[in-house]
Amino acid sequence: MENRLLKNEIKKRRALESELKRKKRELEIKSHELDELNSALRILLKQRDEDKREIEEKVVANVKTLLVPCIEKLKRSSDDHTRKLHLSVLESNLEKIISPLSRRLCSQYLHMTPREIQVSYFIREGKTTKEIAEFMGVSHSAVDLHRYHIRGKLGLKNRKISLRAYLLSLS
Repeated sequence: MENRLLKNEIKKRRALESELKRKKRELEIKSHELDELNSALRILLKQRDEDKREIEEKVVANVKTLLVPCIEKLKRSSDDHTRKLHLSVLESNLEKIISPLSRRLCSQYLHMTPREIQVSYFIREGKTTKEIAEFMGVSHSAVDLHRYHIRGKLGLKNRKISLRAYLLSLS
């Protein structure tokens, strides 16, 4: 009887050891798969950072070549007609620089008014309602109304989500 119990114990132990080895192999396979996924994610993040840096460099280069000279001329200009001309050139060059960015936001939210898009950009930049109102020459309540409409059009009404954080996540 004791011999049979001992054999059963040995059998159970071998089965458990076998199961343990199988689980260990599975864990090693999963670990290897996770290492490969992590490597792929690191490569993607590195590429994203490089793309972001490249875009930033292009924007800075465009500003330096298209806007700064025009601003300098505008500062030196005393003639109203010349100022209007430089402002027109500045406006068109700014449009060239930001059009890819604004197209993306506009295409996602075609139902937003130009004023709402403008307020959205200010919010994304971290401007306060007071700062936005002063810049746009409107009242605080007008900016609050735009914020309310933007939240509604983005589906954020009655949700505890920061409008700025949400707008930042779009880019």
